[in-house]
Amino acid sequence: MVRIDFRQRLIVDVPIELGWNDEELRVVGESLYSTACSEAGASMPGGIAPTRFDLERTPAGFVLRVDGIPGDVHRSLRELFQDAEIEITERALDQLRHRYLPLHAAAIAFDGLGLLVFGGHDAGKTSLACMLATSRAALLSDEVAPLRTEDLTVYPFPRDLILHYGKLSAWPEPPTAPAFKTFQGYRYVQPEQVGSGPAPCAVRVAGLLFPERVAGASPSLDPASPALIGRKVLEQCFDLEGIGGARAIDSAARMAQLPACALTVPLR
Repeated sequence: MVRIDFRQRLIVDVPIELGWNDEELRVVGESLYSTACSEAGASMPGGIAPTRFDLERTPAGFVLRVDGIPGDVHRSLRELFQDAEIEITERALDQLRHRYLPLHAAAIAFDGLGLLVFGGHDAGKTSLACMLATSRAALLSDEVAPLRTEDLTVYPFPRDLILHYGKLSAWPEPPTAPAFKTFQGYRYVQPEQVGSGPAPCAVRVAGLLFPERVAGASPSLDPASPALIGRKVLEQCFDLEGIGGARAIDSAARMAQLPACALTVPLR
């Protein structure tokens, strides 16, 4: 493949390199993790080279190459974008897991202090994170929160938000997206399209929130017990083996001492 251009990005401290071989693919490539820092000559700790992701147009269709190895052939830019987004996310998590505890949580920052929002599928993490981002909060992530276990610092994970059309209806003017980021029932949007808060940066975690949608329930906000916090945090770890189970348990125990609330939201 002959690359006509490329960009380098830094996801927490994991460098990647994105390349493409025509102008149409440039638009797709530049939109992938577009809010991540750009660092020329970035290298991983220990001098490991960045992972290369090349977007290639071939006679058979579109192909994503990872470090020179081609993947499946895609018929559309939409399929290529989603494949690349998933592959970059997985590769970044695989590198981060040895130095951070990757949590399945939304992360928001207020005045230099971090709030983690935990929950399973459709618990309301993204909705809450986006709502808070429309005020003065900084949106670090809606799904992946890399935690430095030594001091409970959470880092931005600048992946696009995945907004389902039901959530988009809450906006008077829903965020737009190019055709290759638009799918049946949902679309990918850049984090800066959602809120007007400050630029995200690493912050110390100061509080936790555990939303849950319950049919027929009345809205409520109640203190969360240390036992509930520890269990929920460990349940929502992407990987307990990379950084070690003992460090994960220790982090959960320390977070169990932080202010935390369980939020019940009526299921509509």
